[in-house]
Amino acid sequence: MKKIFSIIFLTILFFPGFLLAKGTIEILDKSSGKPLKAATIHFTSLPGKEVKVRKSDKSGVLEIPFTGKIALFARYVGFDNILDTIDVPEKSDFSMKIEMNPKSIMMQEIVTTGQFSPQSIQNSVYPVQVISEDRIVTQAANNLRELLQTQLNVRISQDNIIGSSISINGLSGQNVKVMVDGVPVIGRLQGIIDVSQINMNNVEKVEIIEGPMSTIYGTDALGGVINIITKDAKCDKMELSANSYYESVGTANFDGALKFNLFDNHNFSLSGGRNFFGGYSVVDTSRHKQWKPKIQYMGNFKYGTDIGNFKLRYSAELFDEYILNRGEPFPPYREEALDDEYKTFRITNSVFFNGSLSKYEYLDLLLDYSFYERKKNTYFKDLTTLKQVLTTNDGDQDTTQFDNYIFRGSYSWDNPYNVIGIMAGTELNYESAFGVRIEDTTKASGDYAVYTSLNYRPFGELQIQPSVRFIYNTSYNAPIVPSLNIKYNPINALSFRASYAKGFRAPSLKELYYVFVDVNHKIFGNTNLKAEYSDSWNASADYKFQNEYSVHDVALKFFYNDIRNLIDFALMSNTTDKYSYRNINKTKSIGSELSTNYYSADINVKLGVSYIGRYNQLSAIQNQDSLPVFTFSPELQSNILWKMPFYRDLQVGWFFKYTGKMPGYGVTSDDEIVLYTMSDYSIMDLSLTWSLFDNKLQWQIGAKNLFDVKTITQSVSTYAGTHISGASILPVGWGRTIFSTLKINFDKIWN
Repeated sequence: MKKIFSIIFLTILFFPGFLLAKGTIEILDKSSGKPLKAATIHFTSLPGKEVKVRKSDKSGVLEIPFTGKIALFARYVGFDNILDTIDVPEKSDFSMKIEMNPKSIMMQEIVTTGQFSPQSIQNSVYPVQVISEDRIVTQAANNLRELLQTQLNVRISQDNIIGSSISINGLSGQNVKVMVDGVPVIGRLQGIIDVSQINMNNVEKVEIIEGPMSTIYGTDALGGVINIITKDAKCDKMELSANSYYESVGTANFDGALKFNLFDNHNFSLSGGRNFFGGYSVVDTSRHKQWKPKIQYMGNFKYGTDIGNFKLRYSAELFDEYILNRGEPFPPYREEALDDEYKTFRITNSVFFNGSLSKYEYLDLLLDYSFYERKKNTYFKDLTTLKQVLTTNDGDQDTTQFDNYIFRGSYSWDNPYNVIGIMAGTELNYESAFGVRIEDTTKASGDYAVYTSLNYRPFGELQIQPSVRFIYNTSYNAPIVPSLNIKYNPINALSFRASYAKGFRAPSLKELYYVFVDVNHKIFGNTNLKAEYSDSWNASADYKFQNEYSVHDVALKFFYNDIRNLIDFALMSNTTDKYSYRNINKTKSIGSELSTNYYSADINVKLGVSYIGRYNQLSAIQNQDSLPVFTFSPELQSNILWKMPFYRDLQVGWFFKYTGKMPGYGVTSDDEIVLYTMSDYSIMDLSLTWSLFDNKLQWQIGAKNLFDVKTITQSVSTYAGTHISGASILPVGWGRTIFSTLKINFDKIWN
């Protein structure tokens, strides 16, 4: 035994190079900085030509088998190969890094919504969907409504005064948080954001997370979040672009953008536009329109600069909309009419400061002030002289204003080599409302929260992320909001995700303080309202087949949502005609989705099918056991973006969605159970896009709503199905149209 220890001691003393000769290489993804597990390097010793192969561990590290001059060949599926020659000293602790570039078709989208810090979509514990700028442009989507109408699991509802609302996974738009660059869009009418007011002319991408995100984003994120990421002001040289759009229904849009750089590190951008729509009716009455005429103006100013590892940005956005609802002339002479004018004004001022404190630490700060105003005026108009005067009836004139202040800050520490990563943050939200229908005309509410999240990795393939949000609200009792997300990758190509989360929606200032009394209405707010809250379960599996030329992805998803304390109207008592908001209702949704996505350098094909069930509240009523608990509706999606192989400057876009029949149950005033059935319909758009002169000129033509869908019916029948007792018509679109766009980019005006 003494001889063995003596040999070991002498070896360490006289031959230290024996222990230090073998160096290490760390292999990283250049786009994200994350380690690449199971990357392969072929080492060839020179000049001996001996070859050995090594694979990187979960930290992206492998051992160099030789010293001296070595030729290495590094490869990893979906990344560019690297061929290099290195010289490893014999008597030194040698280490180096290799950063591998993802192939252009394999580039993993970097997402920010709900993340500790910006990271690839594949590493996120949340199932994030990304709608790229390429799809937005190819689809010729002018606003968020047009973009989402062919999106799986998203339904669009149209009110031609209030606007376009969405539902996700069977949950209404009042439970979906819509943000621009992480800033909530304010100005909900009847609980919904009009998504036709959110323009796409300066958008880089749209990130969607289905399911509760209340732990991170607070109220209204019970059903999910939609985060519109706008284009950054950063540029190397001056850039100028102009874009025009015309659609045969009577839409004429124009917008432009200017970017420039001063002193190398100060970036500015200006953009703005005007959207015009002349109105539309299935039967043209020349005056009254089913789809109301509207004019929108929008503008944006951005400033950005880098301060060390941090980015400082300022953004100011302005939106102004005018809608005219012309009334039918009064009989018998048809010389007078009542006209309604709706004016919406929204301005947002935001300061962003984010970046890396160190290699593994990230700081993200947001400060925002938003203002929203909506005016409604009713005029008595003389059609012979065109003079008009304001009417004096109760409810004809109304002005509503909202001011919103937000501070959100988060700190994260996440070392991929360690077992634990953490994030902690705070969000301070103060909102005030002014309006003649608000109690005492002015009310305010403060919402102050702290949240934290822990990313636990017991081994490299498994991530467990519990989170919790604590809230103090000045107007209602806020719940504690926990969540748990799990992600498991048994192999690189296969990932499983599962989550449980509580979500909530805070009662709005209108629901708390609304007062409206006239001849026909007696409606009062309720300061004792509780927040709506939900329990949600989500699970998904995702498998990727890929080679160096293409990627084929197959995903299966399941979800279940149970919402309680749903806020609705109710009689204050059986002896009065006064109504108030109450926590009296509940709803549920359940569903599944199967989708596949294939993309290469030439083509991107996405196919999907979903089946969503919505809760039937009557099933819980005594003696109604025969009624189904859920009523189900299918959806089908097919989107194709194809660059012509024989003419690379031409791209074809195909966008199709089938929305199935949606049944539901109700009770008449005679206590008779009736079946409501909303008819099915299909939307299909087609576009051809030419990019000319090194993409300086882009021309696009196409057709929208090829199946000429204008309205759908909501039929009503007895539960037994014996007869049709009524039907209503719901607007969907303005029928088949053709469109054309022309965009000019000036990439080099001066250096």
